[in-house]
Amino acid sequence: MNSITIPVGIDVSKDTLDVFIDRVSGRKRMKVSNDEEGVRQILCELEVGTYKVAMEATGRYEVLARRMLEEAGLAVSSLNPRLARHMAIGFGVEAKTDPIDAEILARLATVCKPTDPRSQLRESLGDTSRTVSTLILERSGHKKRLQSPGFHPQVAQSLEVIIAVLDTEIARLEKLFVVEVRKSELAERYKLAQTVPGVGPAMARVLTSELPEDLSRYTTRQICSYAGLTPVDNASGKSIRKSKLKAHGNMFIKAATYMPAVSLLACDPKAMELYRRSIAQGREHQQALVPVMHRLLRRAAAVIKRGSPWRSDPPATTLT
Repeated sequence: MNSITIPVGIDVSKDTLDVFIDRVSGRKRMKVSNDEEGVRQILCELEVGTYKVAMEATGRYEVLARRMLEEAGLAVSSLNPRLARHMAIGFGVEAKTDPIDAEILARLATVCKPTDPRSQLRESLGDTSRTVSTLILERSGHKKRLQSPGFHPQVAQSLEVIIAVLDTEIARLEKLFVVEVRKSELAERYKLAQTVPGVGPAMARVLTSELPEDLSRYTTRQICSYAGLTPVDNASGKSIRKSKLKAHGNMFIKAATYMPAVSLLACDPKAMELYRRSIAQGREHQQALVPVMHRLLRRAAAVIKRGSPWRSDPPATTLT
């Protein structure tokens, strides 16, 4: 006799987890604290049966619950909150509360594929890498403020101090990442990524911590789609519009490919040719850079998948 898979939805917030369990024998709602004790209460409730869990990816708030559920052997899907909201509207549910969101997530659990588990190592490297990216963005914002005409001199002095502190912390965290990654099983990935022309330590850092650990399950095109660098069709009936990039995707990978792609325009004739072709098709500068970013990411992903350094004449089968 085949067991029935029971869908479970978990709406995540900073302090609590709202749980909806859609059993045939009766639905159950729970509200527990977002800590180890709260997750253990959920696991006690899910002791008997086969379950499939869907939860929102809300920054870092879902990490503890997801990790403990995965370690207990449950299939867990981490979903973009925007997807859950759109699906709720599609189901005709306009109201939005935590219990309602949990119920919608339970419906999505039946159709969504489980998310690849992230090892504790990749979580740790990801924390370091994402913090570096966040601090760099913050530093850039402060530098732009200093360029404003007539900016208050004393406030400018304060911002200069903050920028100096950020520079120190960014450098420290970048060194910490290199030390941690070099003594881990992801050291080869970090090294291989930097053999690709245009990929430096910053982009290699992001790729090492953000890409799925088992890349053999994905094509390079799927990896680019994960990063939000693959245009999607936009047509209905006789109305055919220009393809556009997805509004979501891994923002860290997408951001990490931008400056390397800009640099490639100055030293890679093929990258410049690709860029000029896009400009000739009527695209703006930012849009014309996307094919260059896409090409660079596919090259890096192919090298990491293949497990050997970049060479100028890779096998055609690597870019699948």
